Amino acid sequence: MAAMSSKSREVIYGGRIIGAKIRADGAREAAQKAIREADRAAAELWSIQMEAHGGPAQPSPTIAQCLNGG
Repeated sequence: MAAMSSKSREVIYGGRIIGAKIRADGAREAAQKAIREADRAAAELWSIQMEAHGGPAQPSPTIAQCLNGG
């Protein structure tokens, strides 16, 4: 019985590898978008609390959260 050549493995697994990479990239992009939305919501919450209480609300969002959120 002959061993599979590397070309045969590329044909067999190539599409699955490409598909998995596309799904992983899409999931990573969706996660980054969710983080930005969460940071934006945290910054908005802090802003509303500042307005409602007439001063700084604790805890304040980090600078990174504010920048990431918008």
